[in-house]
Amino acid sequence: MIKKTFIGQLIKDEVRRQDLPINDFAEKICCSRKNVYDIFKKSSIHLDQLARISRVLNRNFFEELARDPSLIDIDSEEAIQEMEKRRAISQFMETVPNILHKMGKQPIIAFGRPLELENDVDTPDFMLTFYGITFTTGGFISEKYASNPLFDIRRIESTDGIRVYLMINKNNGSRMIDVKLDYKSEEEWEKTLKFIFNTFNF
Repeated sequence: MIKKTFIGQLIKDEVRRQDLPINDFAEKICCSRKNVYDIFKKSSIHLDQLARISRVLNRNFFEELARDPSLIDIDSEEAIQEMEKRRAISQFMETVPNILHKMGKQPIIAFGRPLELENDVDTPDFMLTFYGITFTTGGFISEKYASNPLFDIRRIESTDGIRVYLMINKNNGSRMIDVKLDYKSEEEWEKTLKFIFNTFNF
């Protein structure tokens, strides 16, 4: 009987292929050596952790999961929704840096979820920190802060239906452009980013 390959095994194989010591890998993805071995056994994995691993290993595991859903254990509606999120992130990570580069903009994407935050704190998934643009998987982070008196939140929409939010911190005047990270074609991402850079003065 052939043993089924899951995402954890792919990660393990890549770490070995790169001859990366486990302690070094653990430090780079901000976890313990024991947790690394747990990751190697997993048939599913959190999005933010997989994004970090993809960056460290310079391999887009989201793209592989989008191409081959059998790499994760899908047995529920929740798992199917998780696959859709991963497909969207794969497209985002493959497409957005190239578009930004073509536009002459800083193409560096940072993780928006600091490790020191508790899991129930609402933070965006990815950020273009140089411009104050955030990307949240499946929704808008600004909608979660709509009742927070600290923020002035304004909906900005283009004539062809591109929607983003402008969040202004009333205490210090800092601003954040909030974008929904869902599956978009390369053309749609390009239109969205051009709308943002043409609308806001960076």
